[in-house]
Amino acid sequence: MTQWGKKNVVDFYARNRNKITDLYLSEKKPLSYIKKKKIKSVLDYGCAVGGFYKIFQRYFNNKIYYHGLDMEKNVITEAKKKFKNFNRVKFSNVKKVKLKEKNNKYSLSFCTGVLNHNSNYKSIISELVRVSSRYVFIDSPRVHVGKDFVGKLNLSNRFPSDIKSNNIVNNYTVNLKSYLLFLKKLFSKNKIRKAIFFHGKLPYKKKYLKIDKKISFLTFLCEKRTNINNSGFKILTKDKKIEELFNSIFKNA
Repeated sequence: MTQWGKKNVVDFYARNRNKITDLYLSEKKPLSYIKKKKIKSVLDYGCAVGGFYKIFQRYFNNKIYYHGLDMEKNVITEAKKKFKNFNRVKFSNVKKVKLKEKNNKYSLSFCTGVLNHNSNYKSIISELVRVSSRYVFIDSPRVHVGKDFVGKLNLSNRFPSDIKSNNIVNNYTVNLKSYLLFLKKLFSKNKIRKAIFFHGKLPYKKKYLKIDKKISFLTFLCEKRTNINNSGFKILTKDKKIEELFNSIFKNA
């Protein structure tokens, strides 16, 4: 069992993150650019107990096929129990970054709340691009303008319960410029010509994330189509310096 399989974490995801109103603005904004009728299937990487299946049913349609993946066995076991009577849902416990899924299998590959806790985030993003036929939504590692660093997140405080012992996981923050350059190269390799980014300061709580540096969230939705109209790369942010950095990287993409 990993840190994410402890009772307070499983209980939180069993009760929360299963309604459209539970979506964060950083998720709502990029997802609003999707043509909803095009979504027939979703791969959810880091699905926890599968609450996003209910969200996607309402957001797209009731007939979508949903495949939830998670590295924590306990949450997958809980998800299978919860959705045992649903025939368009599948849950799998994954142990390796390389997925068994075929290229271009899913209308949407989706990953939120995961990559800021994984050092191999680049490989995960590459796999999610590979298995998507149309859209890819990514909640990035935390970003800032300085050097990469690893913070410590206390899940016992993040997901309150009767558990008193600390439940600590790594929280990765990466250099924004280097990260955007990685994405630019990945987009070029996969002939992705359209993406919308959403950036903002992270309203983290000092009681569970002890970091004295200013860090930000960055989500994006990219589209895998060669015959696309109005192609281009755009960032939605209130930070002019971040916007200038982004435009300097993607201006010739």
